[in-house]
Amino acid sequence: MQALLSLEKWLKKIERGFCYTAAGLVFVMIFPTTLDVILRYVFNAPLPEMFQLTEFMMVAVVYLGIAYVQQLKDHIKIEIVTQWLPKKIQEALDLFGILVGLVIFAIITWQSGRLAWEAWETQDYTMGIVQFPLWPAKTILPVGVGLFCLRLLLDVLIGLLQLGHSQADHKEQAKGEI
Repeated sequence: MQALLSLEKWLKKIERGFCYTAAGLVFVMIFPTTLDVILRYVFNAPLPEMFQLTEFMMVAVVYLGIAYVQQLKDHIKIEIVTQWLPKKIQEALDLFGILVGLVIFAIITWQSGRLAWEAWETQDYTMGIVQFPLWPAKTILPVGVGLFCLRLLLDVLIGLLQLGHSQADHKEQAKGEI
């Protein structure tokens, strides 16, 4: 358990750093977007490919912050049916959902990493007036989702330990009642 706690401490620092980077990118996106709007509507001369550059930064904003949101347990969760189930079943279902998410996002990490590597090897660029390399945006995705997978894995391990401890406590309590 001590190893998991030290891993979580280390992971929280990385997640916070990624989140600050994502927040910084939101702040950075404000200026070229505002400049593009002013140039477009006042001077009828928009900045070339600004929309595409903003799209690339949005990928980073979303995927660099996804693990931090999971750390805070702030992802959307629908509890229409499960709210009436016993607490232990709710915890087991939450754990199952995290495990399913881990499998899905591990596949996304693997495939997006493969595509990012391919974009790097082929030096893939966008088409247009300004040609941006695609590998940076394609690399952000597996990095952010990979960190999210580490968070999910840690959540599964901690959840299993807590579930095991609560069952042991329940058995101990039942022995004491007999």
